[in-house]
Amino acid sequence: MRLVHRLCLAALLLTAPFGAASGVAGADSGDPIVAEHRLLADRAVRVGRNTATRHLSPEGLLAYEHRHDATPGQLSADALKKADTGIWSGCYAASLACRYYVTREPEALALCKRVAAGLDMLSRVTGVEGCVSRAVGCPIAGEDAGKDVVASPLGGGLCFREDPSRDTLTGIVLGWVCLARFCDDPEVRAFASRNLGAIARRLYAGHMKLRDVDGKTTKHGELSPKAALVFENGMHASIGLATVLGGLVWDKGDDLQRAWKKLDKDGWVDALDAQYTWLPAKVTDASNMNMVQMALTVIALEDLGKSKKYALAAMRDFRRKTKGRHNGGFLSLYLLSGNAVYRDEVADELRHTLLEMPPTEVPWLDAEIVTRSGYVPMERRPVNVWAWKLEPNKEQLVTQASRPDPSKTYTRADWLFAYWLARAAGELNPGP
Repeated sequence: MRLVHRLCLAALLLTAPFGAASGVAGADSGDPIVAEHRLLADRAVRVGRNTATRHLSPEGLLAYEHRHDATPGQLSADALKKADTGIWSGCYAASLACRYYVTREPEALALCKRVAAGLDMLSRVTGVEGCVSRAVGCPIAGEDAGKDVVASPLGGGLCFREDPSRDTLTGIVLGWVCLARFCDDPEVRAFASRNLGAIARRLYAGHMKLRDVDGKTTKHGELSPKAALVFENGMHASIGLATVLGGLVWDKGDDLQRAWKKLDKDGWVDALDAQYTWLPAKVTDASNMNMVQMALTVIALEDLGKSKKYALAAMRDFRRKTKGRHNGGFLSLYLLSGNAVYRDEVADELRHTLLEMPPTEVPWLDAEIVTRSGYVPMERRPVNVWAWKLEPNKEQLVTQASRPDPSKTYTRADWLFAYWLARAAGELNPGP
């Protein structure tokens, strides 16, 4: 069946407008896998332009869920209302940095600058150095501004959403680290270095707790290398260490060097590979694993010592636990981390995942979502805000009564994330 699928894709490539020229990769070689890589590259162009033109707020943040045909003002207001604008904007920034690293396109650099300004605004809007927020935007008069929204001291109608969580922090840190590492533009790197240093200092000064402007720990802001004072807590250790390490590497402050040594002495590094992948519990659900693997990837990219070794070991555990899930986020992070074990099978699973993921941006109404005993193919999973945080056993049953949601649309920046991180890792190369 896979062979038939590949041959059909190769035939489609040869008859499609993009494949009309004889120089298209795969057209002369007859290699169906190369042909698939070319199809993915063409899709990346289309999805990338759609995301940049339709789903970015004026502040430079990803409006991952918003009303149809939104104006710039509506994109700003809708981004402000959403709880995950910070994490997914950070992931989108990571994908743009990887895209620029691979292509060196002026368009990719311009987008890196635009989104870097957006990530910077997530902290600057609070008026407190290194204090991140969940979202930023300008509410529309007469509309509900959203939950936990407060006015920014910057004025101009700008507001931010308080109560950032561990996943907010992880996405922002991943975005900044990828921008610093993969985008060599001095302006972007200056943004990244300053933000990473400030965020790391505030977290460490706050006793490794994520805090709001008033200094209070946020609802999901607690970080500790121990659970119940006895067991190592790899999830918290990963997120905390990734934040401090990103600041240390790119800000280069002696104070952050001392902070890292103290955290290592206190057991944070030793806890990295204690990720509880053997527990069939909430800690190993897709959403938690998504943010943890982002943090582990930062550590694997930025450190050459013990923490890198433990981070890579933890990711191999996650790979064994999630094999066959067709989770593009997990797969691309694994490749970008530099893990050599299982690499070919991971790249192969990612290629199939990206080919099979529908481009649909609009969710269905009156469609039943059922839980299966096994993994559901990508094309039958629900359309949602970020595919890689959903459980792989959910299936959406569309009937004659189902209809596209007339009120909201999503992005497919999740697809771009998986694709461009893999490309930066040297996989899915479409050739010349």
